[in-house]
Amino acid sequence: MKKCLVVVNSMSGRAARIDKEKLLAKFGAAYDVTLKEIASITDEWSAEGYSLVVACGGDGTFRRALNRCADAGTDLIYYGFGTFNECAKAKGAKKGSREFIRLYEYASANDRYFGYVAATGSFTPLGYVVDAASKQKLGILAYLLRVIKEYRVWNVPARVTADGKTYDGTYTLIMAIDSARCFGFRFNRLYAPDDGKVHLLLVKSPGRDNLLNRARIFFPLFRAFFLGFGKETERGSVVFRSVKDLDITLSSPVVFDVDGDSETFDGTLRVRVTKPENKVYIGDFDILTR
Repeated sequence: MKKCLVVVNSMSGRAARIDKEKLLAKFGAAYDVTLKEIASITDEWSAEGYSLVVACGGDGTFRRALNRCADAGTDLIYYGFGTFNECAKAKGAKKGSREFIRLYEYASANDRYFGYVAATGSFTPLGYVVDAASKQKLGILAYLLRVIKEYRVWNVPARVTADGKTYDGTYTLIMAIDSARCFGFRFNRLYAPDDGKVHLLLVKSPGRDNLLNRARIFFPLFRAFFLGFGKETERGSVVFRSVKDLDITLSSPVVFDVDGDSETFDGTLRVRVTKPENKVYIGDFDILTR
C-alpha cells in the first residue's frame, strides 16, 4: 500500500478546528497513513519515502511542504488552517465547488518556492513577528494590534530588474506577489493562477523615518492595498507591473517576509515562475473542520 504522511501544524491559527478523525479516515482508505503533529518551530519532517503528503496549517506550512515535496518528488495536498490562509483563498477550491484545485506552477525566490509573497519594508514584519499563541487566541486581531508599531518608513536601497527594465532607488516597500491577496487585502486584480508571472510592487522611500515622511507614504500604501490595482502603473512613487524574470539586487542583507516567515537575503534575489514535476493541490478546508 502507498504511504501518506499527514502533517498537522498545531501552532497554526485555526489548528483547533482540524478534525483529525475525518482527516485520517479520508486518506486511510487508500494509504498507509502516518500522522506528524508540529508543535514547535524546531520540529522537522521529510517527504522522502511517501507517495503523498497532506499538510494542514498556514501559509508558512504550505511553503515548507511545497519545497520538501518538490525535492522528494512527492505529491502534496494542502489545507489552509492558518490565520489568513492567503494561498488557499487565492488559489484553492472555493466553497461549494471542486474539492481540490491543482496548481501547475509556483513562484520561487533563489530557487526555493513560495506560495504567495516575498516582500520587505513597511508593514511586512507583521507576517513573522506575531507569535503563535496570539494568533490562536486573537486571530486577525493579533496582527491588527501590531499595525501602528510597524507603520514606519523603511529605506532599502535596491536595483530591481523586471524583464530587462531596471529601477534604481531606495524603497519603503518591495514586494513580489503571486496572489490576488496579501495581509487580508485583495488588491491585485491582475492575478491569474498559472499565468507564468508574478507581480512587482515598489513604493519609493521619501527619506528618513519621521512623522512627515510617514504621512507621505500613507497615500501610496493606501492606494496600493485599499484601492488596489486593475492595471499596471508606474506613477509617482509607485510601480506595479507583471513580470516573468525579476532580479532584486540588494546592497546589504535584508530581511524579507516570505509567506509569513522571515528570511534574510543578500546580493541578488532571483524571482522566477517554474513548473515542478510533482502534483500539488489545495483543498477545501471546510470538509475537515470540526
